[in-house]
Amino acid sequence: MKKCVKIFLIALVIFIVIVLVDTIQAKVFNNRPIIKITEDFNGGNLYQKDKGIFIYTYIFTNGEKVTVFRWEKYAPPVDMQPVDIQPDNSNSNQKDNEKTEQSFFGKVIESGTNYIIVEPNENEEIRKSSDKIDIDLGENNDALYEVGTNVKITYEGFVMLSYPAKVKATKIEVRTVDKFNLVFYQKTAINPKQKEIIISKNEVKGIDYNVYAFEGHIAINLNTDSSDLTENSISLRDALLQNKITMDEIIAKANQDFPKAISYDDGGSIEYHYDNYTIIKVHNLNGNRDVYIGTKDMTINDLEI
Repeated sequence: MKKCVKIFLIALVIFIVIVLVDTIQAKVFNNRPIIKITEDFNGGNLYQKDKGIFIYTYIFTNGEKVTVFRWEKYAPPVDMQPVDIQPDNSNSNQKDNEKTEQSFFGKVIESGTNYIIVEPNENEEIRKSSDKIDIDLGENNDALYEVGTNVKITYEGFVMLSYPAKVKATKIEVRTVDKFNLVFYQKTAINPKQKEIIISKNEVKGIDYNVYAFEGHIAINLNTDSSDLTENSISLRDALLQNKITMDEIIAKANQDFPKAISYDDGGSIEYHYDNYTIIKVHNLNGNRDVYIGTKDMTINDLEI
């Protein structure tokens, strides 16, 4: 009886050692485990899944393997197909390359000298692959992206399967949405030259000046070119507080829309006159940097600053 117990314990130890060695070699060298159950897949880019005792190995149709512990959080992509990027030798090839580019919006959650980790927004397709995307900035990168910065990542090719996942970024923009439009509407009973504060300085990260509405209210439509007030409109204050848009993006769009905007010799104040409203970015010698959004006929002289 004792001999049987001894043999059983020896066999158990040998089995445990084999499992540990198998697990270590699979994890360290990204190999398929020897002791496993293999699950086959039809369609998509996931070909097989090896279920080891402590690890899973995902095998993809492009030949790539990803080995993770069972308890690691990993979601393999289900709809990202490998894309071959051809050299840009003609206009036709250029169009084909443009089709391989994709983009997503997200927030920087980790930032280093040569990389950033971006969390895609909830509604982004790439989030089905991973909730963290590693972006290589390159060795000669000079840009610094603070944690919490909203970015738009344009990339080519396919998602490289790891955790965090990786993409080959072709462009990184500090942006929250693709397009937006401010909506200005006057109050029903308004006093002349009345101004109302939208955001006080330092109330929102990155805004070290006050933002005012002048003789009216300001809303914003996100991801649309509509200039009308709709049920999907949101107040500019709420949009800024909820980090749905930034004042930098609003001013950058104004600079793009009006490359020859009206400027003053007071230190650099600028007026941007749209069809239905005006944006004035104050920049005077007294240190005033406030922003005013008001009627289409508003000028800096109306502000009495």
